[in-house]
Amino acid sequence: MLITDSLLFDLTIAVGTLLVAGFFYIKHKYGYWTRRGVTQLSPVFPFGNYGVALPKGFSLGARTNRFYNAFKKSGNKLGGVYIGLDPYIVIVDPLYAKEILTRDFQYFVDRGIYFNKKNLVTLNIFTQKGDDWRNARAKLTSMFTSSKMKFYFNTVKQCSGDLKANLITLEKSNADVDIYEVMGCYFTDIIGSVTFGIEANSFKREDAIFRKVARDLFQSLPITFQMILFVIVCYPKVANFLDMPIIQPHIEKFFFDFVPETLEHRIKNNIYREDFLQLMIELKKSGEFDTEEIVAQCFNFFVAGFETSSTTSTFLLYELSVNKDIQDRVREEINSVLKKHDGDFTYEAIQEMTYLSQVMAETMRKYPPLTALTRVCVKDYKFPDSEVFIEKGTTAILPVLGYHYDPEVFPDPEKFNPDRFEDKNVKYDGYLPFGYGPRNCIGERLGVMQVKLGVAEVIRNYKLSVSPKMDQQLEFDEYIFVTRMKQKILLKLDKILN
Repeated sequence: MLITDSLLFDLTIAVGTLLVAGFFYIKHKYGYWTRRGVTQLSPVFPFGNYGVALPKGFSLGARTNRFYNAFKKSGNKLGGVYIGLDPYIVIVDPLYAKEILTRDFQYFVDRGIYFNKKNLVTLNIFTQKGDDWRNARAKLTSMFTSSKMKFYFNTVKQCSGDLKANLITLEKSNADVDIYEVMGCYFTDIIGSVTFGIEANSFKREDAIFRKVARDLFQSLPITFQMILFVIVCYPKVANFLDMPIIQPHIEKFFFDFVPETLEHRIKNNIYREDFLQLMIELKKSGEFDTEEIVAQCFNFFVAGFETSSTTSTFLLYELSVNKDIQDRVREEINSVLKKHDGDFTYEAIQEMTYLSQVMAETMRKYPPLTALTRVCVKDYKFPDSEVFIEKGTTAILPVLGYHYDPEVFPDPEKFNPDRFEDKNVKYDGYLPFGYGPRNCIGERLGVMQVKLGVAEVIRNYKLSVSPKMDQQLEFDEYIFVTRMKQKILLKLDKILN
């Protein structure tokens, strides 16, 4: 029905009305935190505080660090921001973060990580909610007992032998070593063996399928997929409605082809191995997991086990290359411990390398694998000793990178100083490299063990230095979700003659 006799004029009125209504709707949405008495940063439509114009990359950690610094500077323990149109609360005070992750965990059970039916591999222990997560966690915990760690050690040790052989070849060539690529092959082989009971052969074959999948997962993404991820981060409900994928289709296809085929082969031929897939087989036989759930959990184990260990060991070896005194001290400890174990790497020997543990802890402070954590409030919550109240469904952001670089917590945070972690009784508020509480990283002990063994194998046999060809002004890559530098970490290896 026309309002006037002019169709063009009526359309102009309609469009104008929609624009005005949209303006006031957006203004109302962006006033959420102000109405609740929480200091907020000024958002700009359509990304909110995620970016004023088209954001540079989509790293949540890089942005949350800026949020943290802004609120910290103004003396706030909490702060409000918007991602897209949705309100998020930034947990500036690390004591509040600890409450959320432990004592008040019942209010913040879920991570709020995006998944949808187009990417069934993403519906795993990392993304699952409520009782689904609790049930999965309980079933998977048996994979990470002390006895299992000792069993896995032999597998990890075998892979470290392949690492050693590869380093010999690289050292003889006198070429610069892309240490991330080397350690990536090492951890890909470990995950292939511990998870699936196969030899990934990442060192021996350039086209090894697991290595290719790992590279594709964690490279800077094509612009088209970046745009999809912007929508997923800023407007997850829209992304879910449109069934937007968060994993490239060829990667999901690989896991849905490989895992069921491997399951069927092992069940049919009655093959038994003490690995992750064996637990999945037992859960399938008992009816507790179906094939799709098994594929999803295997995918998560692969992703979590590979990337965090690869980046941590890379940054650790880089810091040892820069800090020669620390490198020498680590080597002295390795040699001293191995003398007590007949020169052999054993599970017990790795546990005794306490200074190496300190070095790893400091590496994960300076380069946390996940630079931010998120938790969704599952029931209305009031912060202790505060008037701030948040509603069910609100997402809390824990800016890990901000905590780790706060000079009030870690004096001179840019300095690499393993002595911060010398006293085991000192617990740093906000130190969250593996998360904390009931929903911490389930594979923490395996991750620590495999990194320490790989690093020890390198440092025992080689003196490391940074290649003069490498730009040492490190810059984080904001186009991937994990902690990675834009430039390659290039090192020189000098064989230690025994």
